[in-house]
Amino acid sequence: MTELSIVIPVFNDCKVLQELYRRLEPVVSKVGKSYEIIFVDDGSSDDSFQILKELQDKDENIRIVKLVKNFGQSNAITAGLEYSKGDIIVIMDSDLQDKPEDIPILLNALEENDVQMVVAKWVSRKGPVVKKIISNTFFRVSNIITKIHHPPNIGVFRAFKKGAYETVKNIPELSGTTLSRFYRAEINYKTVDLHRDKRYAGKGGYNLNRMFKLAFDRILPHARFKIAKRDPEFTVERFMAKKESTNE
Repeated sequence: MTELSIVIPVFNDCKVLQELYRRLEPVVSKVGKSYEIIFVDDGSSDDSFQILKELQDKDENIRIVKLVKNFGQSNAITAGLEYSKGDIIVIMDSDLQDKPEDIPILLNALEENDVQMVVAKWVSRKGPVVKKIISNTFFRVSNIITKIHHPPNIGVFRAFKKGAYETVKNIPELSGTTLSRFYRAEINYKTVDLHRDKRYAGKGGYNLNRMFKLAFDRILPHARFKIAKRDPEFTVERFMAKKESTNE
């Protein structure tokens, strides 16, 4: 039985993956739960997949989901969730802006409060000014034109109970990105103040066009007026688990 799943979308992150694992493994191995680390290779064109395979050779707790092409972070997250087995799930970015050392804070908050999800709220964040402006604008626009209210200054970093995801997944009338559905479904949650680091290495996977596309995918399906219906979309090329079949 797996108690904890760590889901990490990966896109052209070959320069950071070994450092991410170096910091992540000792943290999750000390939380007192059986765990799995699910890396979702979102169509990387660099050596990310090869590095993930090398890490998996050393650690049987690593599972890899390889997508046939780049479907975007939100869809990669959904793919990872579909393969997760843990009763509790943590989602985090791969670039070390979400600090592995903060995972116990999220888990403790989830256990100590009567909520189904705990979301990291950034009280300080390092990164490009333009990205911060776009992010703040997104939350303002989202709260004006949609039926849901995202808390400001958040990303994907969060911990939630598997049952919360099953609830969201089984509401057919909900559309949009998987994480935005949590708010639309009114899953009870709380935020925890954390500090966000700068990217460890390389460039972020989101240029302006990709950032705007993600914003539209998150906002439009939930608009007060009918604009679009968008659902998660991904195709898995290969699934790899140390003690399981390499194809599923």
